[in-house]
Amino acid sequence: METTFFVLGMLSIIGAIVVALIVWGVFKIIKLSETIEQQEEWTRNNDRSTWDLIHRLNDDLGRRIDDLERNTVSYVSDAIHESKSYTDSRFDKATSGNNGSKQLIKG
Repeated sequence: METTFFVLGMLSIIGAIVVALIVWGVFKIIKLSETIEQQEEWTRNNDRSTWDLIHRLNDDLGRRIDDLERNTVSYVSDAIHESKSYTDSRFDKATSGNNGSKQLIKG
């Protein structure tokens, strides 16, 4: 009879240990699930902020390129205008023949 009580006692201890391990495992799984959800949320937020940054940089780069193009076109136009003006004045001086003075057109 004592053997039966001993075996029942050992089985109840083993059962209690198994239940404790199952409870510990469930809590560990719940904790890991929360950690995974936090990591997924962090990843989504990081992806969103990265794409926002890329779009902002792309827009800024586009604006800078447009400004540079506008400035370049303006500079080239001004240089062409100055060149034409200088060429015209030199041509007028060369064709005037009166020691560089311009002739008046009388009509």
